[in-house]
Amino acid sequence: MLKAGVPAVAGLVSALIAICALAGWALGVGYVTSVFPGLPTMVPMTALLTLLASASLWRLRESRSRRARVSAALLTAASLAILLGHATGVALPFVVRGSAGARGLASPVTALMFGALGAGLLAMGRPRHVRHGQVLALGVLLLALLTLAGYVFRDTFLYQLLPGKGTSILTTTALILLSTAVLALRPNEGIMVALTGPDPGARIARRLLLSALTMPLLLGMAVAVMLRVKAIDVATAIAFLVWGMVVLFTVAVWRFALTLYRIEVARRVAELERQAALESLREADANKDDFVALLAHELRNPLAPIRAAAELLRIQNGADPAQLRRTADIIARQTDHIAHLVDDLLDASRVRRGLITLTRVPVDLHRAVCDAVEQVKPLVAQRRHALQVELGKVHPSVLGDHKRLVQVVANLIGNAAKYTPEGGAIRVQMRMAPDSVEVSVADNGIGIDAALLPRVFDSFMQATRTAGRADGGLGLGLALVRHLVELHEGRVEAHSAGAGQGSTFIVTLPLLQT
Repeated sequence: MLKAGVPAVAGLVSALIAICALAGWALGVGYVTSVFPGLPTMVPMTALLTLLASASLWRLRESRSRRARVSAALLTAASLAILLGHATGVALPFVVRGSAGARGLASPVTALMFGALGAGLLAMGRPRHVRHGQVLALGVLLLALLTLAGYVFRDTFLYQLLPGKGTSILTTTALILLSTAVLALRPNEGIMVALTGPDPGARIARRLLLSALTMPLLLGMAVAVMLRVKAIDVATAIAFLVWGMVVLFTVAVWRFALTLYRIEVARRVAELERQAALESLREADANKDDFVALLAHELRNPLAPIRAAAELLRIQNGADPAQLRRTADIIARQTDHIAHLVDDLLDASRVRRGLITLTRVPVDLHRAVCDAVEQVKPLVAQRRHALQVELGKVHPSVLGDHKRLVQVVANLIGNAAKYTPEGGAIRVQMRMAPDSVEVSVADNGIGIDAALLPRVFDSFMQATRTAGRADGGLGLGLALVRHLVELHEGRVEAHSAGAGQGSTFIVTLPLLQT
């Protein structure tokens, strides 16, 4: 928007100023060329130079065309010719030395600014020289602003040096517009990148530049007004101007420093977050590799007995029916194990993607726990554990999914059975609270190390912890338990006194309000 809007508007307004000045000369309307009587006028040659600059700017607005360079070259050549005429005293076409009212370009300051502007437009036509063109345009802008300030300080040396030589208000206004348009022509190149970018540094630079341009101007105008009305003397005006500049720039620099401090603090926080995220990503990548290795190991284990049983069936002719049943049992047991692994993987994937939905109905938690115990009894019996179930006579109701609640308790009991050496003890209890019910599964197994306890419900952490076990499982059960309990608006906790001290898992669910 900056690239398209500012150059177009500035070029159009500058061209209108020049056309109005030419019309004023043709019709003899003085205020159109000088704004106020007695002030320098925009002479015809200046108007023509303004039209050349506007044409070059308009063509450069869309592309770096050859016609734009031709217009800029003519502007530069004409300005140099005027300067040469002033330097040598040689009369040139449309150049008349003398007063500001002569029908020519009487101000060498104006010619100098238009020459620099033409050179800047030429540079803007070449990508490698955009920076130089912007520097020239910035110089013209600053000199034009100083010229405009000369009109404020009438009867001073500044007025005699710049406006008094014949540079009119209209010319100064056109030069300010044109130089600003050149700076806005390529906002993403050269020195303008420091101002137009979206980064914090560019935003700060824009604010500082605005302060640097407006504060001295406003302060100078205030001092000039006080001098004109004779409210203060010259010495006091100088002291007030210096003190005011010190105060204004101190405030600006202080604000700049505070902004930089906030940006630096935000950068440090972002860097810490980036480092934490990177570390987490590295850990997740390492855990992923461990998990893939564990998955391959766990899927490979049941394949060996299945392959052996299939080979046995192939070579046996007229085998004993009992042997066939034992072989079929091996295949069925290992196939069920693989199916259980796949189900865990699918459930974990569904949970992470938010695809698991609950059929929320009143559920008898007593019955759900009993169903879970019946489901894992074969595993408990296989490992010769002593299973103690203490549910009492209460039948608390919770709002949830019966199948998923059975899965939660069954996973906890199965986890206890796998992590408890053969012949261990497992106890399942249910306790009532005023607004909730707790189901706990405790064992006297291998326990949980204190460093692992806060992350015991992380999927990959479980996989890493169990990579050396030979009794199966991917370590996804506890992660699935946590997600399912949270879907029931409950919570699950893990407790252990340390390695070899057993562990206890407690599920807390809200009671159904009746």
